[in-house]
Amino acid sequence: MKTRLSRSTWATIILFGFIGQIAWSVENMEFNVFLFNEIGGSTHDIADMVAWSAIISTITTLIMGILSDKAGHRKRFLCWGYVIWGLMTIAFAAISREHTAALWPSLSAAEVLSRTVFFVILLDCIMSFFGSVANDASFNAWVTESTDETNRASVEGVLNVFPMLAMLVVAGGSGILTETIGWPGFFLAVGGVVTLCGLLGLKFVKDSKTVSSKESLSFLESVCYGFRPSVIRKNPKFYLTLAAMCIFNISVQVFMPYLLIYLQYTLGFDTITYSMVMAIVIILASVMSVLIGKITDQKGKDKVFRTAIFLYAGGLLLASLMREPVLFVIAGTIMMTGYAAVSVVFMSAVRDYTPIDHVGMFQGIRLLAYVLLPMLIGPYIGTFLIDHSDAGTYINSYGELVSLPVPALFTASALISLLILIPAKKLFVQKSSS
Repeated sequence: MKTRLSRSTWATIILFGFIGQIAWSVENMEFNVFLFNEIGGSTHDIADMVAWSAIISTITTLIMGILSDKAGHRKRFLCWGYVIWGLMTIAFAAISREHTAALWPSLSAAEVLSRTVFFVILLDCIMSFFGSVANDASFNAWVTESTDETNRASVEGVLNVFPMLAMLVVAGGSGILTETIGWPGFFLAVGGVVTLCGLLGLKFVKDSKTVSSKESLSFLESVCYGFRPSVIRKNPKFYLTLAAMCIFNISVQVFMPYLLIYLQYTLGFDTITYSMVMAIVIILASVMSVLIGKITDQKGKDKVFRTAIFLYAGGLLLASLMREPVLFVIAGTIMMTGYAAVSVVFMSAVRDYTPIDHVGMFQGIRLLAYVLLPMLIGPYIGTFLIDHSDAGTYINSYGELVSLPVPALFTASALISLLILIPAKKLFVQKSSS
């Protein structure tokens, strides 16, 4: 029988899930556009920023997940984390090449660019630290402890709408906002919303019950626990699911950091056009995500995973071929529906197989596979393809020539995504046949 969740639980899931994804969407997409367009960085700078952010996020989640286990609560880490996360986003309003040049007037133009890029990456790492405390370590542990196997796929279906809705809000609204109020105003608006979310949460968020069983291992033992061979052998389904998610997110990170730049400059869509393309794709895929979550709860993950993977891979292949807005909407809808389906299946499986006595601790292990390895590998595959393809070029606002993303990014992502079938078959086929 399906366990019903309380209104306050759903309110926390919806508010913190959605606002958190808006903040991550700004970090994962708009910071790349900001660095590329406003600062004058290159695709290599974007890959470096993504990689460093992933390293900081994973280490933070591993450590802070353990500390929240030991503290015996999630609420304070969650809410105050959101407050500071928003303030760090607001701090981006102060970064520009002009401000760097004013602070260090003796620097050459090239040195000003290099130092400004450094400040963007540094502040992104600081922001990622607080985002990981709030969202990855605290919110994800809270959701796992507040749900069970009867309702997790449905919850995951809702949660997987939020990254796409956040992309809709950010991709659709950022172009308009940055043109009307500028990048500083954009960062102030987004950061203010995230901070307000944390302050509101202090009033109504209720701590999950499971967290009351405090962690008994020492801190060092807790850090090493999830890497022990004996623990891996004891929880094979958890680690198989992480392997599948790692492959999936590597494929996502090959194209996602460059998606808006691809639409705007490689395909030549103007701000209104690419905003409309993203909006239509995301709305349609979001509706499908909720339906997929319900179907997965009813039919079982073993009945859904193949369709999900092939939808995602097929949509990517189509996206590599489409050049017109309407055709890209069709390809993008198939791609993002597959993306949502894969996420629902495997993220709900991760929650199912997370050892309940060490939920916070295992959030860091999850992020190692979900964020760190994909963000260290995927963007550099993307830049390798850009560097070794007949990529077009673009003269940015500072008169500098930079390379543009290429369609091969989607093709490579599709091929990588098919490798998900290897761990998925061991996870779901063996389960259904046993």
